[in-house]
Amino acid sequence: MLKFSIEFKPPIPPSRNLIVGTLGPSGSSSDYVSNYLVNQLKTEELTLSTQLFDSFIDVKEALLQDKVDHALVPHAYELINEFYMEPSFELGFIFIYPTPVYGLAKKKNTEVVLEGCRVATHPAPLPLLSKLLPSQYLAQMQVDLSPSTSDAAIQVNQGLADLAITNEKAAEAYDLEFISIYGNIRMSWSIFHKKLAHHV
Repeated sequence: MLKFSIEFKPPIPPSRNLIVGTLGPSGSSSDYVSNYLVNQLKTEELTLSTQLFDSFIDVKEALLQDKVDHALVPHAYELINEFYMEPSFELGFIFIYPTPVYGLAKKKNTEVVLEGCRVATHPAPLPLLSKLLPSQYLAQMQVDLSPSTSDAAIQVNQGLADLAITNEKAAEAYDLEFISIYGNIRMSWSIFHKKLAHHV
């Protein structure tokens, strides 16, 4: 059996307040996990807060510019290598924490015709679509990629898409309901911070 443990000791700024940057808007899986992280790390001597961004590219820029102290990034993010390969970044910690329940959601009190409907989804959970619907509908659907699971939910809420692959937190926040449920996803996450020599 492989067994090991590591302790996360984040660099603490003079303000004693750590800002964790991750993907928003509110209701995203990254937002959900950042709240767990904040609750795990807060102490009487240290306060933590989360700042949400429209993309992980924006999260990276915020960390480069010292606008946040840490970046929380899931390993499902297709360009996570850009964080690992950034010379001024250091990997602070890796942990496993499940996402909220994922599923296919529609706006409440609406009827959806599956043939030819528009589905909004972040690229990462797109493979779930074939698990959420019978195969005969898939070829007839139009898939629109969105920046996050919560953005996909917002698109359905605003009538820009008929369905969204999203999580239960975003579905609740934007008045959607599941028509098909997959479950949560056991996800690994990286926390990055700047190397001490690279702080401005």
